[in-house]
Amino acid sequence: MEKIRNLRYPLFILGTIIIYLFNLLSPYINPYYLQIIIFAGINIILAVSLNVINGLCGQFSLGHAGFMAVGAYFSSFLTFYYKIPFPLALISGGILAGLIGLGVGIPTLRLRGDYLAIATLGMGEIIRVILFNLDIVGGARGFPGIPKYTSFFWVYFVVLLVLISSYNLLKSPQGRAILSIREDEIASEAMGINTTRFKIFAFIFGAFWAGIAGGLWAHYIQFLHPSSFTFMKSVEV
Repeated sequence: MEKIRNLRYPLFILGTIIIYLFNLLSPYINPYYLQIIIFAGINIILAVSLNVINGLCGQFSLGHAGFMAVGAYFSSFLTFYYKIPFPLALISGGILAGLIGLGVGIPTLRLRGDYLAIATLGMGEIIRVILFNLDIVGGARGFPGIPKYTSFFWVYFVVLLVLISSYNLLKSPQGRAILSIREDEIASEAMGINTTRFKIFAFIFGAFWAGIAGGLWAHYIQFLHPSSFTFMKSVEV
């Protein structure tokens, strides 16, 4: 285990170099296949971020499409209206999604099971309805003209980051506390673990990366509409 820990940063550098080299070849790949590869990478980010909430923490969330929508719309708003650099816009979208996760998590994560699923589903629908009525980002007409900044390199660089960060979380004391909540929440509380705090942390972590994935998706397809972020999008993830 110690050897793996010591190899994390060299592997990260090696992975970045490999992704960059593949990115140089991307103009020679059939556009259809390249699109599939990029969408696959974005879905990997979404799946890993949701796994922290549903898999590691054992909380049944159905609102992941809402976090993706927040990141997609906010990062697109920044690049479209204010010409903010793409990486900064991505991070800003992820941070806002994480803050929304915090705001939703504090009142809802005391719930368990089906009740939590219904609460997060409602949160996702509220976000979608707000976007339908938000004229500054197109409302029901949609949000066209988003600059195309997403590339193979950006998608798979973020894939590398989310895999490393989720692995680090899993092997950390916080990760073990989160796993204990999944296995037996009552026993975790009896051992002195603040289960609500760690569930909120898992929610923020997952929401942040879902927001990043949404920003990548928006800057690839160059058009957003609230109907793209329905309950079924959360189910697909």
